Amino acid sequence: MIVTGETKSRLSELKKYRITTVFTEKYRGDGSIDNDGVVFHISNPEIEITYYIGGIKYVDDVINNTTYFEFTAEGTGTPENPNPNFIYGPIYKDPKKENIISRPKIQDGVFIVRQELSAFEKNYKLQHVNNLVELTTYLGGNYFNIVNNT
Repeated sequence: MIVTGETKSRLSELKKYRITTVFTEKYRGDGSIDNDGVVFHISNPEIEITYYIGGIKYVDDVINNTTYFEFTAEGTGTPENPNPNFIYGPIYKDPKKENIISRPKIQDGVFIVRQELSAFEKNYKLQHVNNLVELTTYLGGNYFNIVNNT
């Protein structure tokens, strides 16, 4: 099965660290399915550039500023007889989860012994306050600033 589509140009990945304007010296050559590089004998830097990266053929259309890719998928099966390791359909990427790189770290050894923590004791006494009038008269060691918004 041949898979084709459009993508962003990856030609910059084949660029050499050399300052030159000569096209054949600017990029790695001898591109083929087995070798990453530009195929110089069929590329014209003013019209289109053909190159391979990772066994995928890329064609940069310089005039329309578009890059096409093509590769032969192996082991995908067919839609009638699919391979269970291949998904026949679009894959949705949730933008809310883009920067998540691993599972969250969970610390399960956290214990709170409430009898020893007296910080909540005064607030526990508030459970006996049933209305706003009782709250204004309740002190419990705390001061409550109650604002009547009506």
